[in-house]
Amino acid sequence: MNQTVIMTSEQVSYDTERAVLSCTRYDDDQCYKTFAYAMECEITVDHFENETNKLYWNALLQSEKEGELGFLGAFQRLPNFQSDNPWFYERVLDAHEVPTEHRGKKAIDELVKFKNFRDLERIGHTLELRVKDAELGDDPIDLATEFEKEVQEIITPKSSTLISSDEITDKTIADIRKCLKEGPARIEPNLPWLKKGLRGGFKDGHLVAVAARPSVGKTTIALNWVYHAALKGQKSLFFSLEMKSESLWEKLGLIRSQTEYGLDYRTDDKQKNERNAEELIRNIEECRNLPIFIDDYGASSMGQIRATARIMHRKHNLDCVVIDYLGLVRPDDMKMTREQQVAEMSRQCKSLAKELDRPVFVICQLNRDAVKNGAEPQLHNLRESGQIEQDADVAILLHRDLLGEKEDVKVIVAKQRFGGTGHSRDRIKFKGESQRFIEVRDNALSEGTRDVSLYTDKGSRL
Repeated sequence: MNQTVIMTSEQVSYDTERAVLSCTRYDDDQCYKTFAYAMECEITVDHFENETNKLYWNALLQSEKEGELGFLGAFQRLPNFQSDNPWFYERVLDAHEVPTEHRGKKAIDELVKFKNFRDLERIGHTLELRVKDAELGDDPIDLATEFEKEVQEIITPKSSTLISSDEITDKTIADIRKCLKEGPARIEPNLPWLKKGLRGGFKDGHLVAVAARPSVGKTTIALNWVYHAALKGQKSLFFSLEMKSESLWEKLGLIRSQTEYGLDYRTDDKQKNERNAEELIRNIEECRNLPIFIDDYGASSMGQIRATARIMHRKHNLDCVVIDYLGLVRPDDMKMTREQQVAEMSRQCKSLAKELDRPVFVICQLNRDAVKNGAEPQLHNLRESGQIEQDADVAILLHRDLLGEKEDVKVIVAKQRFGGTGHSRDRIKFKGESQRFIEVRDNALSEGTRDVSLYTDKGSRL
């Protein structure tokens, strides 16, 4: 005979709490995604009914703030917790054998729902008591208005983007003071002309499109910016969908070497190969502790990129994100036209920049019309979608005459939402041997030019 087991609301609520705690028990990507979603939903100890679960969640919040998400970090902050609750791991944390983002998000949504029901129940019960105790002279409308405010708290969206005039006044003043203290930009390019034209550099929340035809230096100029930022301790996340991480790191070794003649180790001269390889290895070794993270998965979607960026930002407090390049990002919806796909990815890049409040660099291709008749590229030459032109706060186009010298690369600021546009003319040079972009000026007292970049590749001011 089949028996139907009916669970009480308390049992269902407890199972939901177990699911949330179980799906945040490790320091891995799946648990971090669940925890990040819990923070977006503003989950606090008030969302839990069980006192033991409340105690653990509070410790988990503290452990995550100190970079130790997971049950080990939580237990360290609860000295007697394991001895007082020896059943906790098996009964609660091991509720799901394999924590997944899907299970975690579903449980968090249910946790929010249960808290809203409890709040409604409490409001209704209090209102019922107040009505029973009301006197003839009391105004029922005043009573209804009083409780309407509490109900409205449940209805009001819990969104970090919803802000009052009072809050936005404080935030704006704080941003101005922060700018005075820390400077006007998050990432400062090592090219004085570009830094001045961008009023300090690349700013928080901005989407920066860097576009050129193939083999002109899109990846390399972004890597130069990331490298110089890393010398100052700034953290970067580089999504490389085209190149392997080892190839990028070899470029970094060349950038650091400042070599004038290259470090090619694939020639017919064995001694030269060994000498160059040792020099390159030494410079690569000096890049070991740079705060640069590279994800070189070649089939990433924007959903995966955004999730990884959010996790890494929570873990490491990133200073910028680079996506190289947009044309290789896998569309989330394969049924859309290509133009619609690129437009949607562009919008998500802009959303990511605002969400992280950090500069996001997206590298793009220019179409073939950009090089017809030797003309310099313009914004409408951005390949596959005009949405990139609309979303970008800054658009930088690189141009090189295919018949001219390889080092003569023009840097064109084609769009700047809060500033002017401009052309580098002959100021910028690309040093292919060392993979560096530098700025040069004519010497005042002798022939030739000098490098006037703000920083040498060893990190000191000139």
